[in-house]
Amino acid sequence: MSAHRIQKYILREVTIPFVLGIALFSFVLLLGKMLKLIELIIDKGVPISQITMLFASLLPSFFVITVPLSFLLGTIIAFSRLSADSEVVAMKAAGFSLYQLAKPVIILSVLVCFFTGWLTLYAEPLGRTSLHQQLIDMAFSKAAVAITPQVFNEKIDGLVLYANKVDPKTGALQNVFISDNRMDQTPAIISAQQGRIYSDSNSKKLLMHLHQGAIHRLQQQESQIYQVIEFNDYDINLSLKEGDQKTKKRAGKISELSTADLMKKIATPSEKKRYKYQAELNERLILPLSPLIFAIIAIPLGIKSHRSSRGGGFASALLVFMTYYLLFSISKTMVLDNGWPAHLSMWTPTLLFFIFSTLLLKYAAKEQPIPGSAAIQKLINNITNYLSRKR
Repeated sequence: MSAHRIQKYILREVTIPFVLGIALFSFVLLLGKMLKLIELIIDKGVPISQITMLFASLLPSFFVITVPLSFLLGTIIAFSRLSADSEVVAMKAAGFSLYQLAKPVIILSVLVCFFTGWLTLYAEPLGRTSLHQQLIDMAFSKAAVAITPQVFNEKIDGLVLYANKVDPKTGALQNVFISDNRMDQTPAIISAQQGRIYSDSNSKKLLMHLHQGAIHRLQQQESQIYQVIEFNDYDINLSLKEGDQKTKKRAGKISELSTADLMKKIATPSEKKRYKYQAELNERLILPLSPLIFAIIAIPLGIKSHRSSRGGGFASALLVFMTYYLLFSISKTMVLDNGWPAHLSMWTPTLLFFIFSTLLLKYAAKEQPIPGSAAIQKLINNITNYLSRKR
């Protein structure tokens, strides 16, 4: 069998569980959001098209986790099966070294690294921003539905809103009464025959358009002045002062910033939160390297764990994945909470894993026992037995 056919065969063995893993793990993550999405459809009347857009905005953040994990699992399962069926031995007997068998997987892992890099550097922050904006738009579009007719609604700080009738389909209000106490010196009473709540896409504010009404205002100065202003059409700002601050704070959330904006923040000498931006940028640069590291470490682990079948492969993948992300999370926490140098702290776990995985592949290629492999295999077997008992 030619080298090209063998490499193509290995790629197929890795790709199938890799793709299935992405679908499975992404679905599992989506289940955590499923109840909220169903609530939006049933209780809030959000159309399926908007739910689809929300799902599309969530996918990049899911893929950042599921793609590396699935590639790790797919590689371990593939080489575990090849080893269990003695195909690895047969290929070595035909003159192929483990490095040659690993070559197509390494090349594929580099492509997966580029895809993951596109996710972390571009798609994920864009998806987070899009998700945030969609939730705001949905909240604005459904604001009128939240108003209970013939009840004094005090959900907006400083405002008391009353409507005799509310059309749940159009959001139209009939016989509107508003008590506006947001300006202590000039409280106002507003009445109108009709009203409608809408959002201004430019200012990101929640407004109410009133038709055929009057404003009664008392200016509490040295000499109190009472004013009555009649109007045909009038717009009143319903946005919370506190809510606006939260919105601005939310809009500036670091994970939603584009990579270009992150680099601008880091380049600003007066930026007090520069270390947080450095941590976020390093995370976006480091995580795309995980598929390459996982590919190198998965090949020897898959060959060694064939006796434990797929359960052992899954346990191995889970152990490697959790260990890597635990160390990475600890390093990021040290940067954010203790002010450790971002570059040194956050790159150290990745470099250590790369060195460790390279040594594993080297020992496996020379068919030498891996130092500590017995203890690792025992731990994997214990995890596998525990998972089997749970079933």
